Amino acid sequence: MPPVRSYKQRSSRELAPVKEEVLRLFAEAKAFHDAGKKEYARRRVTAARRRMMKVQLRVPELEGKYCRACNAYLEAGVNATTRLKNSIMIRRCNECGAVRRRPVGVPRRLKEKL
Repeated sequence: MPPVRSYKQRSSRELAPVKEEVLRLFAEAKAFHDAGKKEYARRRVTAARRRMMKVQLRVPELEGKYCRACNAYLEAGVNATTRLKNSIMIRRCNECGAVRRRPVGVPRRLKEKL
């Protein structure tokens, strides 16, 4: 049986520079996307996602701003379609056709302790 891999818990002080770098990369991706250079924007999103995955960082304000399938920077009405159907937000990437669904406005159920 292989050994169980344990991940290092990082403090918010260690993650702060990484978060700043990720936000800077996303700002660059937005600038490139607005200028029509979508491949450069995709590269910035890929670099930012790599950095986030390396340190296991989640940035909630960036959720939904990129396609998880093709790493395209998404902007509603430009290269993404957002629909609301039965309390489910459906976001479709017009670059690759990937679809993401997430509940909206429905309270989350808490798991019961056994």
